[in-house]
Amino acid sequence: MTDRRSDADDNLATYLNEHLLASEGGVQAFKAAARTFEGTAHEQALLALSGEIERDRRDLARIIQQLGFRPKGWKRLLTGLLRIGGGVNPVNLLRLRRSSLAQMELDFLTGAVRAKRSMWDSLLELAESDPRQDRALLLSLQLRADQQIEEIQRINRETVRERFHRSAD
Repeated sequence: MTDRRSDADDNLATYLNEHLLASEGGVQAFKAAARTFEGTAHEQALLALSGEIERDRRDLARIIQQLGFRPKGWKRLLTGLLRIGGGVNPVNLLRLRRSSLAQMELDFLTGAVRAKRSMWDSLLELAESDPRQDRALLLSLQLRADQQIEEIQRINRETVRERFHRSAD
């Protein structure tokens, strides 16, 4: 029985550390999107979202520690590399706001936050039988992810026509 619990904890630790690593890329992706929408009303909204994603990242790191897990050394190294390379936006290298790449960028951000939301869902399910989980915090993080998705979708609704709307000829 102990081995199963140990394997389960190892799996959970790996899963959470993988999300922690991805979250650094998420912070950088939101900052890059803000640069894509520089000079528009959406720049500040995307910068605010990058701050929220950073806060989620810190909360996840705290959850990992509260569960008795530690970030893996090689993953911390990768996180540092992501920070260094954070100025590069692989989805929209030229930061073209009126191109299909800007749409891909918003789609990517939505997907990333949905993946994070799914992680919170998984942890909430585990909280049913794992007293180490902070249910109130997880519910708060779940709500925050929903609000982040809604904000990205709002930006998408307000900008999609500048990329794809056919003007009357």
